[in-house]
Amino acid sequence: MSWLQLDLDVVAAQADDIGDLLLDLGAVSVTVSPGSPGLQDAVLEPAPGTTPMWPTSRLSALLPLNADVAAVRATLAALDLDPIADPNLQVSFVDDADWLNRWRDHAVEHCFAGRLWVIPRDAELPDGPSLKLDPGLAFGTGGHPTTRLCLEWLAARDVTGLRVLDFGCGSGILALAACVLGAEQVVAVDHDPQALLATRENAAYNQVTDAQLVVQEPGDLSVGAGFDVVVANILANPLLELAPEFMRLLRPGGMLVLSGLLVDQADQTVAGYPEVRFDAPVQEGEWLRLSGIKHATGATGKA
Repeated sequence: MSWLQLDLDVVAAQADDIGDLLLDLGAVSVTVSPGSPGLQDAVLEPAPGTTPMWPTSRLSALLPLNADVAAVRATLAALDLDPIADPNLQVSFVDDADWLNRWRDHAVEHCFAGRLWVIPRDAELPDGPSLKLDPGLAFGTGGHPTTRLCLEWLAARDVTGLRVLDFGCGSGILALAACVLGAEQVVAVDHDPQALLATRENAAYNQVTDAQLVVQEPGDLSVGAGFDVVVANILANPLLELAPEFMRLLRPGGMLVLSGLLVDQADQTVAGYPEVRFDAPVQEGEWLRLSGIKHATGATGKA
């Protein structure tokens, strides 16, 4: 069976309402992704507790072949759409097999630090630590530079027996990587219920037990948790606002890994963590990873 796929770019704040409208007009599904190149150059800095959004989102609606595309166009044309988006529909045909496997276009099959494999679910299992991943409803396949930077850090270190916190877990890729690399206990935290669902599903598929991986909301974190490693792949403003919380959760001598940072945000972020002695930043493209050790004496700066 084939379907019609209608794609359009809208302002992110309008994505939910227009997605609901497309469902009312006969769509059997609507997926949301970052807007087309040129429309999403900047990433908004959300406050903690909100979901990071691109300025524009691409809506992809799947409709039966007999859908009235002209009526859909007319309905959208009557809306008060923000002028920075592109309300023009792009229409294409999609086969069932193409639709069901479309996510694999963004999947990663890669080895990090020479020993950790992240692969699609239907790929052949390689030797050594490996993680089979279906992103599902949440972001995180290992394809984004910030995720790769964090995976390289985790895979290059011995986390055997350590307690690890993944704050802003998304699909759970970093938390699950720590699990397969031998961490004793990993806590995966996110404000987004879809991220928590995706993390639990990916954990079950990779046979990671509830005893090794705890998936929860930030408000459930215990006081003075004493983590050996805190990893946060989010954005600069939340990283700064959460600095006191991360320092409360990280034990003295524990390791802090921060990503989701642009190159020009490094100095400000380092200054926001005076208790951490940071290594030199590691850069991929316009993105950075900062990592360092928390010192009880409050030693500061870069090592």
